[in-house]
Amino acid sequence: MEKDQLFILDKWIKRYLNEKKTLNLSNNTLMNYKRVLDSFYQFFALKNEEEAINSVFNIDRDFVLEYLNSKGDIAVNTKNLHITVIKSFLAYISENNSDNIDLMQKLKALTAKSVKRESESLSKEEEVILERYMHKALKKKTFLQVRNRLLVKLLYYTGVRASELLSIKLKDISLMKEEGVYKIYILGKGSKYRYVYIKQEIIEDDLEYIKDHLFADAIMIENNKEYYIAVTQKGRVMHRAELYTMLERLYKKLYIKKRGVHMLRHTFGKRMVQKNVNLSTIKEMMGHENIQTTMIYARSDERSMIEAICR
Repeated sequence: MEKDQLFILDKWIKRYLNEKKTLNLSNNTLMNYKRVLDSFYQFFALKNEEEAINSVFNIDRDFVLEYLNSKGDIAVNTKNLHITVIKSFLAYISENNSDNIDLMQKLKALTAKSVKRESESLSKEEEVILERYMHKALKKKTFLQVRNRLLVKLLYYTGVRASELLSIKLKDISLMKEEGVYKIYILGKGSKYRYVYIKQEIIEDDLEYIKDHLFADAIMIENNKEYYIAVTQKGRVMHRAELYTMLERLYKKLYIKKRGVHMLRHTFGKRMVQKNVNLSTIKEMMGHENIQTTMIYARSDERSMIEAICR
């Protein structure tokens, strides 16, 4: 009986993920969904062994809450990701089971409340340190050095998300010669596209070096036929965790006491506000659904307020 229920749950998970893949969810989103459901499956298997639950259709609010508690002290956003995926998965079961059993009635209004806080970004001093790194001449260029610097520049100067950065291909980057900028096609959240722009002089040398490397290396050509720019030395597209690790090492090397990939996106948003760029323009540049999201960058910090009264 136990194995039968595990088999049934596994079958539902595979069907659900296959449908999401068919509906063209991004690889990053699919990976997150699979990670959550694998974790949920392991918890169900444990409870099934303890005979605390004997059927997929007995999953209820208390079971999901117990699962969330088993994850320990995780961030609110992470907790809400688990809730969102599990609710979506159980809604799929509710809509597709032959006995018309509705699991969603038991999970209404289940969400983790978040505490609003200021988005972390680089200080002015840290921006100077990072910019010095990005524009310092390299004595001896290597593929990884140039790749890392190019990726950091794109994050810092365009505000793209990690998943968007990892999906950029050479063909997505075109030069607008008269304007002196590169125009980059970005496939964003919900499969919505937009363009971001970066000064030609900032990435031209790095981009040409990467191009030459991708076109000349037989292993790269074999493993990277689409010519993604965020790739390993063997031509495999970097995982998000690898991008995060690369940045963590860089921050440590530069004595920057900040963390994460998204922090550079927040830094970009704040910098645009400080340059008095129109909020509607910033919204489009960053691919926000709602201008209220863009508004978080318009909050004045202490330094701005002090500078305002000391002018």
